[in-house]
Amino acid sequence: MNKNAVILGIAAALAAGSASAELKAFKVNGETVSVAEQKAIYDQAVAQGQPAGADLERQVKNVLINETVLLQEAKKAKIANLPEVKRAIEAARNRILIQGLAQDWVKKNPVSDADLKKAYDADKKAYGDTEYQVRHILVKTEDQAKNLINRINKGADFGKLATEFSEDTGNKAQGGLLGWIVPRAYVPAFGAAFSSLKPGEVAQAPIRTQFGFHVVKLEAKRPAELYPNFDTQKAVIRNALASRRVQAHFQDLVKKAKVQ
Repeated sequence: MNKNAVILGIAAALAAGSASAELKAFKVNGETVSVAEQKAIYDQAVAQGQPAGADLERQVKNVLINETVLLQEAKKAKIANLPEVKRAIEAARNRILIQGLAQDWVKKNPVSDADLKKAYDADKKAYGDTEYQVRHILVKTEDQAKNLINRINKGADFGKLATEFSEDTGNKAQGGLLGWIVPRAYVPAFGAAFSSLKPGEVAQAPIRTQFGFHVVKLEAKRPAELYPNFDTQKAVIRNALASRRVQAHFQDLVKKAKVQ
């Protein structure tokens, strides 16, 4: 019986253990569950952060007992012969084959260290060399925003108004403080608004986004220091580049296909 398609995410449900695990083959209704089948799940769980040990071994065994029993029942009921199940199995098989094709192509066309550094430098440049400490007040209408700007210009405290009126529940309790941010992290209109201000200034026109109307204040700015260093980003960049390249390769294959 092929039980390679084990429930995804099983590692997250596995409890922590302590002693060293000793995997042993066992039988369920006469059917053998091999050490290799257990080890595949066990190793995956450990790789995802679960402590190795006897308790983890028991959890893996229980998962495979449940799966084996249910698959045996599915076989008795001839579920695999149902048309909708056949279609689902074929669709899953196709997805696995395409995923395997992608992984194989990436192995044969690895991302070089030079490409990683080039992509890192380009993204760091796009991040910018300045970070901005920004407050904002989000309201539903332009008139509300204009009224708040008038009150601020007459001496009202920006932070207190944000706490009282802002629709952005994520930061209203902090007086609308967004912390140190960069323009590219936000929609262009919002990013352009705060990056054009001087420290202490409030934008004199409401900024409209898909969320509503914003009153924006620049508290301070400084040379960028939050962008992560190259070593911490290598794996992320490698995966992103590999994904982008394999998609481009697949698109090229589709373009070259003879469709009649």
